[in-house]
Amino acid sequence: MQIIPINAVKYFLYRCSFFGDIITNLKMQKLLYFTHVWSLVNSGESCFEEKFQAWPNGPVLKSVYDQLKHFGGMPIDPDFSGIDSEKKLQTLEKSLSIQKEVLDEVYEIYGSLPAFQLVALSHQENSWINARKGLDVSEHSTGFMLDKDILEQYGCEKE
Repeated sequence: MQIIPINAVKYFLYRCSFFGDIITNLKMQKLLYFTHVWSLVNSGESCFEEKFQAWPNGPVLKSVYDQLKHFGGMPIDPDFSGIDSEKKLQTLEKSLSIQKEVLDEVYEIYGSLPAFQLVALSHQENSWINARKGLDVSEHSTGFMLDKDILEQYGCEKE
């Protein structure tokens, strides 16, 4: 089941603020990417309709970047989540459906890692490496990362 990327952002932001953590757009992008990877590897289906672009600092969902870019490199304001009541949290969790479990697992494993450690991890992903072939290390790209590269890397090639 696919989810709306901004709902995943709001959920991660809620989780971070609940635990007193801060998160930037850069780190958020990597958490979203690893959510995509886990969903793809575990179910064979992407949790997002939008494809990730292979930017110099790793995978990016352009629509999410555009919504968060006004924060620059600063932490995303926790109020951006809009979760100010238990009812709103429950509504958000319901919209995430079965993907909430994947989001929780990704947060548990990657949430405490610094943004640039997540960047380094994403740079080891074949989908990012292949999408950046022929580009200078700092050259901007709108090239898309391919799910088949992720599936191959994790030994989950579709028959």
